Amino acid sequence: MKIRLQLNLTFGRKHDNRDEDTSIFFTELARAEADRAQQRHAYSTAANYKTALRSLTTFACRDNLLMKEIDGNLMEAWQAWLMRKGVGLNTVSCYMRSIRAIYRKAAEQGLPTTGADPFKKVFTGNTRTEKRAISTDDLRHIAALHLPKCSRMAMARDLFLFSYYCLGMPFVDMAFLRKSQIDGTHITYNRRKTGQPVRVPIEPCMSEIIDRYRRDDSPYVFPIITADDPKSAHEQYLKHLCRYNHALKRIAAKAGIDSNITSYVARHSWASAAYAGNVDLQVISKAMGHTNPNTTLIYIKDIDDQRLANANRTLIDKINRKE
Repeated sequence: MKIRLQLNLTFGRKHDNRDEDTSIFFTELARAEADRAQQRHAYSTAANYKTALRSLTTFACRDNLLMKEIDGNLMEAWQAWLMRKGVGLNTVSCYMRSIRAIYRKAAEQGLPTTGADPFKKVFTGNTRTEKRAISTDDLRHIAALHLPKCSRMAMARDLFLFSYYCLGMPFVDMAFLRKSQIDGTHITYNRRKTGQPVRVPIEPCMSEIIDRYRRDDSPYVFPIITADDPKSAHEQYLKHLCRYNHALKRIAAKAGIDSNITSYVARHSWASAAYAGNVDLQVISKAMGHTNPNTTLIYIKDIDDQRLANANRTLIDKINRKE
């Protein structure tokens, strides 16, 4: 308890007493940072921190790793252990990036480190996974499916198409999309993941879906979130995401699509179709709310929103045109 109280006082502000480096527990810092993430409603981040820390302490067979013990040797040995257990590279990367984020926050506050980068020789990237984009013909088959009205599959199909129509809007942003973010001609929202603003011109096919789920007793566009407190709302989002992905698998089978369809397929499909249609990469980056301080943000500042509206209308027309 004494250590925890000391860390609560020191972590979060500059740490100037370098003589205390023998008693700084990284595990305590990590738990405190996970708690902070949860307090700011970043529940996925908090869960990632806790899962990564649980794996690291299981590997180390200790629950009280010191800050100075987080070094390259430990990280490389942990990675080797994970690989022997059959953990996928992308999961390994997620663990490493979570621990690295906490470690860097501690270092930025002046807490003592080994000096060398502990993560230099471990995997923190992303491996190529199965194809996530589907073709325009596949999207048209999904749009043409005859599904029972008001069914879970019908709603999943509508959300999938709405995601595509809205420049690849992620499911989390659809779930939390509020009526107040629609002004009649545009949808304006900030990506929950990156905070980047996205402005989407509303097309008739989008209005049709919005009107289908309109409810006077809810501030949200879609009947997904009903809870008032953030934690319960996040739990509802996760529950509906699971149901959504399950329904999409059934939709893919019914439409005769071999690819595995998940919530992110609509997003990837929009980006792929836009790129194939010679839409500038700068426009695609802006549309999807990406952040990249070294490249993307330099080029998206001066993009004409009308170009974005025209590009999106072209992609939508390919799905909705009549044979």
